[in-house]
Amino acid sequence: MSIVREILRSDRLVLREITVADLPALQRIFADPLCMRYYPSVKDAAATRDFFDRLAFESYEKNGFGLWAMIDRESGELLGDCGITLQDTSRGLEPELGYHLWPDYWGKGYATEAALACRDHAFSAMGLSRLVSIVSLENLPSQKVAGRVHQRREIFSKQNAAGETVERYLYISERASDV
Repeated sequence: MSIVREILRSDRLVLREITVADLPALQRIFADPLCMRYYPSVKDAAATRDFFDRLAFESYEKNGFGLWAMIDRESGELLGDCGITLQDTSRGLEPELGYHLWPDYWGKGYATEAALACRDHAFSAMGLSRLVSIVSLENLPSQKVAGRVHQRREIFSKQNAAGETVERYLYISERASDV
């Protein structure tokens, strides 16, 4: 049995590597139409497993980072995920900060707290110089979080899974240079 690696802590949260045992709780988020309303569709258990295989388990091995389980420090409950994955932007593959949260925890500052902790970790511990978040133009709650975390935003066009060109906001943070 392997040890679950804790990545970082904030005031109320622990972010740690996701385990296979976390998948049923995370799948609840990805199967919920409200949670996935800005995505092409909900995900069944197999699609959720594929998603976390790519953006967590395989990414940990290949990149040393990925999506992490967002755990309430007080209760130990899994609230969602937050972390850094590689995503296509107008500059090519870039580290992207993303988050998913069960609706019971929306509006309580958890996503912002986790995203700020991930941003700071990306710049200090991981040595990244740029971090982005990709947000749908319609996704106002995620825009509020990204606006609190990042320095600026741009609009960029990307291909969706159906091959259509769609516009997205690209929120951007850059580490201050050490000059």
